[in-house]
Amino acid sequence: MKSLRFFIVLALLLFVIIAYETYDQYKRIHNTQKLIIKNESQSISEFISSFRQTYQDVFLRHHIVVDDKSINLLPIKTMPEISDRFSESVQGDVVIRTVSDRPRNPENIANDFELEMIQHFRDNPKESYKFIERENAFYYTKPLLVKESCLQCHGKREDAIPSIRDKYENAYDYQLGDVRGLLNIKIKERGFFALLYSDFISGFTIAITLYMIFLIIIYILIRKMRLKDEQYTQQLEIDITKKISEIEKQKDSLYDQAHHDALTGLPNRILFNDRLEHGIELAKHHNTMLALLFVDLDYFKQINDSLGHDIGDRVLVTVTERLKAKIHKEDTLARLSGDEFTIIMEDMHSIEDASLLARKIHEVLLQPLHIEGQTLYTSCSIGISFYPQDGADASSLIKYADAAMYKAKTEGRNNFQFYSSDMTALAMERVVMVTSLRQAMNRDEFMLYCQPQIDAKSEKLVGVEALIRWNHPTMGLILPAKFIPLAEETGLIVDIDRWVMKTAIKQIVRWRRDGYDPGILALNLSARQLGSDDFVLKLQSSIEDHGCHPEWLELEVTEGQVMNRPEESIMKLNQISSMGIEIAIDDFGTGYSSLAYLKRLPIDKLKIDQSFVRGIPDEREDTAIIKAIIDLAKALNLDVIAEGVETNAQRELLVESGCDIIQGYYYDKPIPVDEIEKKYFKS
Repeated sequence: MKSLRFFIVLALLLFVIIAYETYDQYKRIHNTQKLIIKNESQSISEFISSFRQTYQDVFLRHHIVVDDKSINLLPIKTMPEISDRFSESVQGDVVIRTVSDRPRNPENIANDFELEMIQHFRDNPKESYKFIERENAFYYTKPLLVKESCLQCHGKREDAIPSIRDKYENAYDYQLGDVRGLLNIKIKERGFFALLYSDFISGFTIAITLYMIFLIIIYILIRKMRLKDEQYTQQLEIDITKKISEIEKQKDSLYDQAHHDALTGLPNRILFNDRLEHGIELAKHHNTMLALLFVDLDYFKQINDSLGHDIGDRVLVTVTERLKAKIHKEDTLARLSGDEFTIIMEDMHSIEDASLLARKIHEVLLQPLHIEGQTLYTSCSIGISFYPQDGADASSLIKYADAAMYKAKTEGRNNFQFYSSDMTALAMERVVMVTSLRQAMNRDEFMLYCQPQIDAKSEKLVGVEALIRWNHPTMGLILPAKFIPLAEETGLIVDIDRWVMKTAIKQIVRWRRDGYDPGILALNLSARQLGSDDFVLKLQSSIEDHGCHPEWLELEVTEGQVMNRPEESIMKLNQISSMGIEIAIDDFGTGYSSLAYLKRLPIDKLKIDQSFVRGIPDEREDTAIIKAIIDLAKALNLDVIAEGVETNAQRELLVESGCDIIQGYYYDKPIPVDEIEKKYFKS
């Protein structure tokens, strides 16, 4: 490295010396040229001045009268001719001009440069000459001053010689000492100096060439030295990198073992605590919320005990993947022990964000697990605590979320609980709603509503869909969208479905006995209801107890309900169909049904979901989907009905496409059964 630095310093020093000598030589040549031309210009100027003075002295001394003949002998008349001949003799390398800004002779008019110099000498009367280099030429300029002898031509008109007065109308009124013109001597660069510059360039080129050769020699020597150094360094780096890589792998392996769960690869308790503390610090700094969800699998011990730990481990891995798919990238999912998982939600905007995630987790974990040819079902209980509402440190949040999780266990499992029920009105409302929902059946608070189904061609009633409303004593009429999800979570949906089925069958039988024809009664079937072992027996018993004909009924199931347990669903639906009850697929096109299963199902009707109907006839995609569903139904020899029809344009497009049965606000909204009777049977 010392040798390298020496060569670099030597190369830089040599470059500085060459550059300095080159610049100095160039300056000497240029200054020599300038000095020679300046002396030459001064000599010419002095000669011209002497020439002019001699002429004037002769005229004055011999009393020569200036008239039309003798005026041509004056210097002002002879100087241009002398200048032209002199310029010819030196091939134009030297040009002499005597000019004025107000000449008698137009040929003596000053150019822009000469006008600039005339004005300069007028502004600077003490300067006797000016030597300037411009555009590869040198200019020696000298002011022409008005003398006594000049006044005869350039003075006042009345003092001028007769020939001047007769020939020119204007006078210039110069005074003694005024700048009336300029002597301008222009000397171009000479060939001699061009040779000097050429020699200079040649010398400079040789010096640069030698310098480059020197640099190449230095580069070769340096490269040889560095090649040896690089070979040694590369081998050293390879050895060091190999050692570092081994150390890093050991370090990463030890870190992973210390901070991650061996089975799922999730952060363990140590890393979870670290991230929770870090999340609390960030929330404190940014003044945001943080939620901690404590997730515990329900009845996991039974799976371990009955099927073995290998199956249990497979369940935990599957649950882990499902949980990962539901959380955000910035959230932290950890496994603390056994079947206990935790989720840290950072940068929350509202408490409802945690509720939404908890619901998603419940939904995804309720889906069946297919492991080694076995279909398993699981659920979870979730406890939720918040920073800063519940606690300001990690241990408090963990303790409170754990307590809330056990509270969820005591509430019947398969639900989530906040640590503090008064944190939000939503949580409190849910608790109150669940409690009221459990009491509504005994208090006879449910009401049966029906929505008509109309044949659009004949405009006649061909069926009604049985719906439910909750007439709460303090909240008023509550729509299904608000309490049905709670009923499904708490398991009350089975009792509610049975109430609707029993009440609607009783009503349809009464209408038939009274001589009315309400058409087909459509009943919605929940997943819990379809999955229960005694559903078919309960349905058959209800039909027989009330004297209902099976052909008066239609059961509506969604695609998701069927596909959740397809083989079991097909078996039960076949039993129902064999009783003479029609089967309809509700919300068709919105789920994830398989056409392979669809052709195996004993269905009689497809119900087009209102999400497609809403966009017609303006949305081309919705129109295409609806026509495709209708064509599919016809190909499978199925009836088709459209729900959510609100406009005449929607009705006309559906009828033109082959869908005759219409349900929606275009004909009527869901109304109580007594209004159905008044409007459609007694009117």
